[in-house]
Amino acid sequence: RTGRITSYQVLKAWLYKLDSTPISGKTITFKVDGSLVGSDVTRSTGLAQIGYTIPDGAGEGVRPILAEWAGDGGFLPSSVTNNLTVQKARIYIWVMSKSVKQGTNAPLYAYFRRLKDYQPQTNKPVDFKIDGTVVASVLTDGTGVARHSYLTLDPVGAHTIRCEFYGDAWLEAGFGEGTLNVL
Repeated sequence: RTGRITSYQVLKAWLYKLDSTPISGKTITFKVDGSLVGSDVTRSTGLAQIGYTIPDGAGEGVRPILAEWAGDGGFLPSSVTNNLTVQKARIYIWVMSKSVKQGTNAPLYAYFRRLKDYQPQTNKPVDFKIDGTVVASVLTDGTGVARHSYLTLDPVGAHTIRCEFYGDAWLEAGFGEGTLNVL
């Protein structure tokens, strides 16, 4: 399986006899990266499956999936290992547009969320840029908001506010933009 952090995956395993006959009614347990994530009973086709939402864990990378059956009086135990390739989550940054008089402070802020669960991203470094020039490097606060008070010495008119994140082990790089109207 391959998926992004926060994505939903279905982990599957089949249990068969050596003659390729499916074995039903047996409990298969699933572990990801050594942690138990659930179990399911095999169907008439020998299939067992569970739903799994990829957590943050150690970030992007490969995590082993283990499906195990403990065996019983009629059959020996069986297990199989495969890989879950974890990709970084995508992000959403929403930048509030502002209109302020020249020479005053513009309270700039941007909401930083992880997709697809929209979890606020705290303590993440972001750059505020005005027309492509970095004016501040800040960390998002405890609610996932980046804030900066910007003194508007720019010419009268519309300017682009860009809030940019450069990525880490858990999140893709990304940005959001708004407009600073200097009056």
